[in-house]
Amino acid sequence: MVQYKCVPGPIGLVIQNNQSYASAVRSYADIIQREAVGGWEFFLIQQIPVTKDKGCLAGCLSVIGWDTKYETINFNMLVFKKEE
Repeated sequence: MVQYKCVPGPIGLVIQNNQSYASAVRSYADIIQREAVGGWEFFLIQQIPVTKDKGCLAGCLSVIGWDTKYETINFNMLVFKKEE
């Protein structure tokens, strides 16, 4: 039997140049190194879309067409697996 665990990837990464790209890659590598212990093996990165309610004011503005009430955000989940 295989067990799986999900760990959220870094949030709010902004890639502006090669240095920030390298920093983003290190962020993912650090999480993978930290979590791939005790028999857990990195398996894949899965993008998960999440819909966020922007709140009351945004809902009121959406009625008159100024804004949308909901915002979709994509989270990257790092999936690890472990054989029992």
